[in-house]
Amino acid sequence: MIDLMSVMAADLATLFDLGGLTVPVEYRPAAGDSIMLKGIFDEAWCEVDPKSRAPISSTGPVVHLQAGSIPAEPDEADRMVILGRTFRVLEPKPNGQGVTLYTLHEVRS
Repeated sequence: MIDLMSVMAADLATLFDLGGLTVPVEYRPAAGDSIMLKGIFDEAWCEVDPKSRAPISSTGPVVHLQAGSIPAEPDEADRMVILGRTFRVLEPKPNGQGVTLYTLHEVRS
């Protein structure tokens, strides 16, 4: 019998190891040591209103990470450094498929 969760985990690991698709992400918790991760960074992401399913007229940066790659839900004081820019995590949004999308807000160090 095939273990679907193992197959999905292997597929996600492959996706996040593809060259050119991912970028290094340094997760800097307010308390504790930094963690280096691989994520898919996107600045053209558009929010969707859950009531109307219509896009909201704004875009912003997000990063997609493998679910569970960050030990705990990020705190307001935690930061992510991506492509030399520092971000605060606004909201984690797990997709139920092994990936969590983190909406970001750029901060000046």
